[in-house]
Amino acid sequence: MKTIKRVQNFHACDLKLTETSTASHTIYFKEHIVREHTKEKPQGRTLLVVNVPPYADENGMINAFRDAGTVQSVQFYLKPSTAEVKDVLKFIPDPQETTFKAAYLVFKTVAELDKALKLSKLCPLNSDKHQVKVGIKKWVDEYNSSVILPKTLKENIELFMKQFDSEAQKQEKKEKELEGEDDEGWVTVTKKGKVQSFARSEKVESKIMQKEERKKKRKELKNFYRFQIRESKMKHIVALRHKFEEDKKKIAQIKQSRRFKPF
Repeated sequence: MKTIKRVQNFHACDLKLTETSTASHTIYFKEHIVREHTKEKPQGRTLLVVNVPPYADENGMINAFRDAGTVQSVQFYLKPSTAEVKDVLKFIPDPQETTFKAAYLVFKTVAELDKALKLSKLCPLNSDKHQVKVGIKKWVDEYNSSVILPKTLKENIELFMKQFDSEAQKQEKKEKELEGEDDEGWVTVTKKGKVQSFARSEKVESKIMQKEERKKKRKELKNFYRFQIRESKMKHIVALRHKFEEDKKKIAQIKQSRRFKPF
């Protein structure tokens, strides 16, 4: 069927499973144009397709646009996104959501993208080499793919830990370079000036804290407020009483030893 309408510069075409299928689904596509392109979605070769049915897979979309040329990659999203795809290793894959989605098709050349934008009819999803799975076959395949063997899970965990250790070592090396230390903990002193930072041990940290406390004490105003004057007087009286009691004890001890000479 020929293109019948345009929606916000989108081209509309019918998508079928086979040539003889009576049921079809309308998808909309246009060139992916944004200010900042990523490696996964290169400028001038990426086609944005929306309203893609949930049963459509990667090879099926390649079959649908095979008249335009060679499709290098197909990326599915729940909705159009300009963010860069980051490869995150997961032990258990996320369950597939049965909903309409968006797809980004990357063609080999710019001319093939231009040809895809001029298509008035799409090829069916199924071909002699590939059959889109639907119904019970699809559900069984999704369930089998969700079950992970213990051996595969162990390999994924070992690979994740290897990548984690590698990233941790890189981060530690980077921090040491910023601190001016080598692998053995030595700080390199140059003629250009003082080292900007150094590794703080517990001893160094305690000295720094004591120095800060002394600075705070010097900055405090003594006998400035009324409560400070009152507290200082009370402390002075308590000290005098304590000294008076000590003196009394000393006099009593001297009397007992008979060495008391008042004159």
